[in-house]
Amino acid sequence: PLALSSGWRRYCAAAATPTGDAVGEFRRRIRVAEVKGGEDQGAAWVGKELTVRGWVRTCRAQRTVTFVEVNDGSCLSNMQCVLTPETEGYGQIDSINTGASVLVEGVVASSQGVKQKVELKVSKIIVIGESDPTSFPIQKKRASREFLRTVAHLRPRTNTFGAVARVRNALAYATHKFFQDSGFIWVSSPIITASDCEGAGEQFYVTTLLSNSAEGGCLVNSIPSKDGRVDWSQRISSANQHF
Repeated sequence: PLALSSGWRRYCAAAATPTGDAVGEFRRRIRVAEVKGGEDQGAAWVGKELTVRGWVRTCRAQRTVTFVEVNDGSCLSNMQCVLTPETEGYGQIDSINTGASVLVEGVVASSQGVKQKVELKVSKIIVIGESDPTSFPIQKKRASREFLRTVAHLRPRTNTFGAVARVRNALAYATHKFFQDSGFIWVSSPIITASDCEGAGEQFYVTTLLSNSAEGGCLVNSIPSKDGRVDWSQRISSANQHF
């Protein structure tokens, strides 16, 4: 149980400290974007220990070495992890398929490949969640956008939607920053929707009292009234709209 795990006890003990500095051990970790996102593409990290948590993009097994591409979602670039039979947890290699979630520990080293400047010489690997290659829909080959619409919960793992999300994020951030720097404040405008989420939309209704037959005539005379007041019970709407 979570309440009895050593990790949970450590977290509670850290949170209870006066400063709470130890909580950062759980909240903060080095991301792939911080390693490979610089101008040197990670050369400054050579020789340093690194722990990467993410999802397997590809796994290529050879006679004496296995290459695993791991992406943690922080950038489009993957971290190439090099495993050998001496790697702790190497016996789980058959469970490392595309889509599996893993934790890898090792030392950053210069890569002999042309696609990346650095790679991770893995000393330990843990398979957190396995992935069945026969049923997992996202594979190494390029998937069409039509197919990705059918697996909306997994498409953010693809480079296509990852790039779109980052472009939208940059545009939204630049827009907000411009107006914030100019002294404006952001106000969440009301939304008219047919969805009544948990009854919160019952406070206000958005509707119309004018039918299509009123077009071309006197709009005031077409509004239903009762005792000199607008009769809202006669509202015309094909579906209730909430505010």
